[in-house]
Order: sequence, then C-alpha cells, then structure tokens
Amino acid sequence: MPRAIEWEHTVDTGTFSAVQLQPGVAASLTWNALARWMRAYVVPFPRLIGQEATGLVVMGFHLEYRDSVTFFDCEAFRVRAALRILRRGERGQLDLRFFTEQQELAVARLIVRPVAILDPVSLGAEPAPLPESLLARFQPDELESASPQRLVPPRLSVVETAGTLLAEATTPFRIHRHLSEVAEQWAWTETPDLVEGARENLALDDRSDRKRQLRQCLSRRLLRFDVEFSRPYFSFERGEIVSRAYFVAGHLAFVHRFTSARGAHLHATVVELFEAEDQAARRSSIHRQETTKIP
Repeated sequence: MPRAIEWEHTVDTGTFSAVQLQPGVAASLTWNALARWMRAYVVPFPRLIGQEATGLVVMGFHLEYRDSVTFFDCEAFRVRAALRILRRGERGQLDLRFFTEQQELAVARLIVRPVAILDPVSLGAEPAPLPESLLARFQPDELESASPQRLVPPRLSVVETAGTLLAEATTPFRIHRHLSEVAEQWAWTETPDLVEGARENLALDDRSDRKRQLRQCLSRRLLRFDVEFSRPYFSFERGEIVSRAYFVAGHLAFVHRFTSARGAHLHATVVELFEAEDQAARRSSIHRQETTKIP
C-alpha cells in the first residue's frame, strides 16, 4: 500500500466561503501535501531542485466536493495524501482526501510531470523521467506503468456539445509576484482564485434575461473543479481568461481558457460544474431541519 502523510488543518475564517471549502485553499493544501510527502519519504523540495536538479511541474488538478460542509460544521479537518509514480517515472499522481470523523469534504488529484533543471539560476528545465537515484526511494507499490487519466477533455466535450451557451466574457490579468512561485512562473495554486474572479464578474456584470440563472453560481455549491495546464506564464506576463457559462443536464457549468497573445497561446483549460437546483433545494431543506434542532 502506498505510503501516506496525514495531518490536521485548523479552520480559520478564510478556509471557507459562505458555501464551502474554498477551492484555492484546497489547491494550496494539495501542493503542500506533495511537499510534505516528498520531504517525508524522498527528498524536500529545496534539495530536489537545488541538489538533484529535478522539478515537478503540475499538469492537472482535479477537485471533487463530497458532503455539504460549511464553516460552522467543523473546527478542523484532516488531510491525507499518497503519491504514486507512473509511466516509468514520467508522471506522478497524488491522491488526497479532506475529511473529518463524520464527513468527507472533498477529494483531489494532482498530476505532475518530472523535469530536469538545466539552469540553476533561472531554473529553466525540460521534461525528463525521475532519475534512478530518486526512483530507488519509492516502494514497489508506488511505481506503476499506467498513465494518469485525463479528465478535462471528456468533461469539456460534454459541456460544450450538450450544453446551452448562456454568456461569455474575457477577463485580463497580469502575473504579478503574488501569483508567481520561486522560478518566476505562474503559481498553479492561484488558478481557482483567478477563475472565481472571472466567473463572478461574468455573473454580476450580465444584464441579459439570463442574469438570474447565471447568478446561481454565487450561492450554489461547486461540485467539481478540473484544470489541465498546457503552457506556463512568467512573472509580469499579461494574460486573459475567456469564460463561457453553459446550462447542461440541469447544472450550471463554466469553461475558462487561460490565454495570451490575443488568444494565440493556450495556457490552461478549466471546467467547473455546480450543483443542480434540486440538489440545492434538498441541501437547504436539510440545513433548515438541522437548525431547528439547535437549542
């Protein structure tokens, strides 16, 4: 059984929105979980990059919410994560759970690609399998030949082919230092927050007869957040988020494409799915019933 790391995360007022665990918090904890796992069982990130000349580039992040848990439902939750190396060292997959004794808040999956660092100053790199010296530190059941599943393409296809387009908007931004990581590249953990801003601007600024439908994303739970990365941004680079809202199979869904050079370059594709109206009504009813039991 793959080795795991587990710890308790204490909730503060920024951990949750008014609706659920913040996607950006989940992303940050996921990246920290990978760093914790590597430090516990292989090598800490600073030594991995500085001494082993190896990096881990994120290719995909997938977050799926489970039980309806709000800020007032838990003082703390646990994070448990385990890493496997796939495709003969060419990919890594970290699987996580966010949970309490009574409930499962969410599960997440992180797909990474090892790279060989060619320049110790700029940290420029190229794709390469994990070195044998590092692979030797993994247990046999942590090494697999299979490839990680790509979730974004099929989910994107369903939304764009079966869904009804409601609205679209473009949000410009710049990769400032607070959005960057040590190699002066876009920090992938900031993706959910950038998406949330673009999505909520689209909903709030719309003046069409679809306004009420679009604004459901302000109060309903996010069910899934899937992103696939294809190209980095660098510090101070300008980009745009092209966001489109769809109605598909009773759900509000959004597709966000991170682009640059006036759409010539695609950096990431995000697919979001929100709970359906009957799910929201059922959740609201359960909440009211539980509230009446509080003395």
